[in-house]
Amino acid sequence: METNYATFIKKAQLEYSHRPDLVERLLCDRLDWTKSDLIYHLQDNVPKTIQEQFFKDFEKLKQGVPLQYIVGKEWFYGREFMVTKDTLIPRPETELLVEQVLNRIPIDAQIKVLDIGTGTGIIGLTIKLERPNSLVDMVDISKEALCVATHNAKQLHADVHCFESDVCSSVTEQYDVIVSNPPYISHDEVCDMDDSVLQYEPHLALFAQNNGYAIYEVLAKQLPAVLAKNGCVLLEIGYQQAEKLKKLFQQSFPDKYISVLKDYMGLDRMLIIEERRI
Repeated sequence: METNYATFIKKAQLEYSHRPDLVERLLCDRLDWTKSDLIYHLQDNVPKTIQEQFFKDFEKLKQGVPLQYIVGKEWFYGREFMVTKDTLIPRPETELLVEQVLNRIPIDAQIKVLDIGTGTGIIGLTIKLERPNSLVDMVDISKEALCVATHNAKQLHADVHCFESDVCSSVTEQYDVIVSNPPYISHDEVCDMDDSVLQYEPHLALFAQNNGYAIYEVLAKQLPAVLAKNGCVLLEIGYQQAEKLKKLFQQSFPDKYISVLKDYMGLDRMLIIEERRI
């Protein structure tokens, strides 16, 4: 049955009324259209093949599968990244972490950067693309995640080095900037989490032992050996972890200044370790 895009979208939005915006986005992502493209084609008939693909995707969406896993991509810092079941979905809060890194790297600086637990590679790749003279290494314990990061690097023409490492265990060099968004959710917080996150996103990248502090404790032990003199560390953290982590890392870096920055919601989200301010 022939139907135009306007009618097709309206029917789907009535069925998915709690998030009608996702209907348009799902269609645009599959067609590789912008919102302007969609508006331009609203009165055009929807090809049968497009309808069939949409209905398959739409069923997954109604079952709770995140849209990013359905279409296999997500945008971060103005760029498109491949996303798979082996990687976390990029989140806006992490852009704040990247911005703090970029604020500390002059445009033409030739410095060494390490991205620990890179996942899709959004942090390390964005830093490389925004600061092309930097030398960026990206590590992850997951071989599957490293494949995704390597794919994204090729797609974005970013010259980075990806290798497998359990935190810093395989890291042999020192770096001027070390950045990480590690697993930091406690298993006790499962009841507070969205069902789609629990069901579809990789638990290896979400949860950490010892009430969410396990990876930070490893970082506190390993980072002093791989951080260059006058270097800085930027970490994404859980909103209730700031005070304990400040004490933990102050023991590892007694001569450094440690600060905590908030996210868009006003929650503690970043811990920064750098030279003491005068």
